[in-house]
Amino acid sequence: MATLNPNWIWSNDHKNYYYVTYDQWNRPEYHWAPQPDVRPRHDSSGPHDLMPNLVQVQPPEPVPNNVRNLNGFISGTPTTGWYDQLDASYRMRTGQEASRFFVEGRIFSMLYVENAAETAQFGRDADAYTVVRFGEFAHSTIRRFVVVEVRRGFVNACGIGTYSGRGTLKPGCVPSEHTIVYFTGTNPASCYIHGEYEGGMDKEPIQIEPADPNEKIRFDSRIRFSKTYPIEMNVKVKDIGRVAPGQLSTLLQYWSDSR
Repeated sequence: MATLNPNWIWSNDHKNYYYVTYDQWNRPEYHWAPQPDVRPRHDSSGPHDLMPNLVQVQPPEPVPNNVRNLNGFISGTPTTGWYDQLDASYRMRTGQEASRFFVEGRIFSMLYVENAAETAQFGRDADAYTVVRFGEFAHSTIRRFVVVEVRRGFVNACGIGTYSGRGTLKPGCVPSEHTIVYFTGTNPASCYIHGEYEGGMDKEPIQIEPADPNEKIRFDSRIRFSKTYPIEMNVKVKDIGRVAPGQLSTLLQYWSDSR
């Protein structure tokens, strides 16, 4: 079925316009045309529903289908606009901006809204998840990641989580696959939970230079190097910060050693 007034996007590589729809299994389908079929709209939109100018501002290129089949792949949602409707600080980067934003060592968060049943399915202990309650029936789920490799149209990233405040003492965790992540100005020695170091979490803690001095990160936040998430660059994300330059090579080495 045709989409009414789709958000047409220009692909410089393909020299064509396209828009994205999703099938019944929530798989993206890309529709291409030499010219966008733009029909006049008569409805009103909120300030964060507006697409940036089509000619001047473009989102990142969609990734090939074979990339979407990678284990753990996280797809973007370009059809829902540039800003998250719950929190406008989560937004999609333009094509040029994405290449500057998605670099090795970037830490960002993604925001999801799930109903209570979906949250129960994943559980409050899901890897890289922090759950915040909104009313009776919905939860906001924040996932934090650090970029360890940049690919065309997507990045590979490692999740950052607290394991419900238990750190790597949570049953099933392998402490040696993790390390502490902390903001500049924090003493990393204060971030250990008693027993973690003795249990094998002896990697050097990773320092983050926060993008916003008012941003907070929990003392029990841990990077897990043994699981990699391919993440499309057209996701809506919030900038958390960058790994301190002097520790970027350490971060990448830990990830490489865990592969």
